[in-house]
Amino acid sequence: MAEGFLRSRRKILIKMLLVAAIGIGFMEWFKANYILGVDEQIVKCIPGVDYVIGDRDDRELVRGGIFIVESRGIEPLFDDGTLLVKFLRGLPGDTVKVSESGVFINGNKVADAGLPNAEKLGQEEEAFYGEKVLGPDEYWILGTTPQSFDSRYWGSVSYEQIKARAYPLI
Repeated sequence: MAEGFLRSRRKILIKMLLVAAIGIGFMEWFKANYILGVDEQIVKCIPGVDYVIGDRDDRELVRGGIFIVESRGIEPLFDDGTLLVKFLRGLPGDTVKVSESGVFINGNKVADAGLPNAEKLGQEEEAFYGEKVLGPDEYWILGTTPQSFDSRYWGSVSYEQIKARAYPLI
């Protein structure tokens, strides 16, 4: 009787280990191919979007697409490596202008005026005003509100920083 009990326990344990191995394998595969993003901010960079899934294999850059971007050199608001979700607005060769009237790409307004994060960075809004043509590996990313901490504050990002195309879940 005890032998039968131990045999059935062993079978259950083997099945549990097999299910755990499959689950771990799936999670590792998922992490290698996708990124889950959660926006817990009160003022959303992309209103109405709380969750996104990023496809690491889909990095085809599409103007107006939503992308997951890795931050670099934008402390103190975000540590290097923080993943941010933003719209891709400017591509290499585009002319970008940040002014008291808003943000313009090739003369088209893409973001409203106001730079409220300038104060958090210890600067005046005017310090971020300017115009430039994006170079060969420069991309301009923006949220939808002036509160979004994005390229209007730190400038362009490189292709290497663009980690995945993001698709809103909710």
